[in-house]
Amino acid sequence: MFVRVFKAALLLTLIGIVAACSPNTANNNAANGANNAPAALAQAAPTATPIPTAPAVAKPTYLVQRGDVQNILDFTGRWQPRDQMTLSFEIAGTVRRVNVKQGDAVTAGQLLVDYQITDLENQLASAQLSLETAQKNLQNGATGDVQSVADAEVALANAKLNLESTKANSPWTSVASAKQQLISAQQGVDNAQRNYDDALSHPESPASTVDGAYQQLQSAKNSLISAQISYDSAAQNFNNHNFQVQQAENSVISAQLNLDKARAGGGDASATQSLLSAQLNVDQVKAKIAQSSLYAPIDGTILSVSVKPGDQAAAFATVITIGRPDPKEAVASIAITDAQKMSVGTVGVCQVLNHPETAVQCVVRRIPSTSKEADQTTRVAASLDNVAADQLIEVQMPLQVSKDVLWLPPTAIRTFQNRTFVVIQTADGPRSFDVVLGLQTTDRVEIKSGINEGDVAIGP
Repeated sequence: MFVRVFKAALLLTLIGIVAACSPNTANNNAANGANNAPAALAQAAPTATPIPTAPAVAKPTYLVQRGDVQNILDFTGRWQPRDQMTLSFEIAGTVRRVNVKQGDAVTAGQLLVDYQITDLENQLASAQLSLETAQKNLQNGATGDVQSVADAEVALANAKLNLESTKANSPWTSVASAKQQLISAQQGVDNAQRNYDDALSHPESPASTVDGAYQQLQSAKNSLISAQISYDSAAQNFNNHNFQVQQAENSVISAQLNLDKARAGGGDASATQSLLSAQLNVDQVKAKIAQSSLYAPIDGTILSVSVKPGDQAAAFATVITIGRPDPKEAVASIAITDAQKMSVGTVGVCQVLNHPETAVQCVVRRIPSTSKEADQTTRVAASLDNVAADQLIEVQMPLQVSKDVLWLPPTAIRTFQNRTFVVIQTADGPRSFDVVLGLQTTDRVEIKSGINEGDVAIGP
């Protein structure tokens, strides 16, 4: 019984202790919750940081101006002689000597390049020796009849005298006289015709007057016929005289041939044939040597040399280019499609590359007409003083020009679907205006209509 009372008392004591402690614990928990609330709120909603706003960028503006819009073709060429010639061998061979280099001045007839022709040179020496032998043999066999030579000389002199005499007896004066008589007779017919027509036009004229005028007309006509016959006869005599002159000239030629034959003395026919054969052989070898050698055709300057000793050269392949020192011009190698956009006579501006102070007016002198043309260069003539050969020349040629028109830079033009327009700054703010474009280049666009000079366009 005591035990049960003790246990009950102990249980009551514990309950009292728990009850006493419970209010403090609750208060503490409440206090802790109140202390932790601001931290939780701070984590849930961080402080905002202001972001700077970028300033508005001003759009570019363009003034509508009036001026020229030009489509320009730019290219460069080299300052080289205008008159150039390309030299090539007619046959293939191995180059032996090259006697010139680029920039050398040469004179006409100077040997420039030749082939290995030692064998031909030896053949020429042998052929010339044979020719000299044939000449000596013919001279030794020719006796020459002195009397025949004298007779031939006299015959030639007589033939020349006969020719001069024939020429001196020219009947040209008779022809001139007959011509004058013919003219006078024609005038007489004209006068008589007018008199006769005048008599017929006056009915009051007596019959004798008309008859007399008619008789005079008939007489004038007869005189004209006679004058015509005389003129024809004189002209025939003059033609016959011309034939006689030609015959006399032939006689002189024949007499000269006879004299040459007499002086040669006939000679041995075989010796003559040997001489001709030897001469032909010399000429043939010289022709082969000429084909194996290149000589300067003109006084000039060597512009290019494409071979050196030991090279194999093809027939008709350019070996050397030569040109006269002056005048010079800009020689350019550009695409034939670009070259044919120009025409001979197109005027532009040329200047030494990177030297705008040298700019002068220039003109297209030549363009290649077809892609198969051997010379594909475009040539532009200009008056550039004190410019060294091979200097680069900048050429500007206008292909299309619109003069005194309104224009804007391409960046000011806008397009949307099928519309082309420009935004113009007005008193009421930006407004778009449709425009019609003309010539367009890389830096200018022609404005045909839609806006006015002085307007300010706003870029995109």
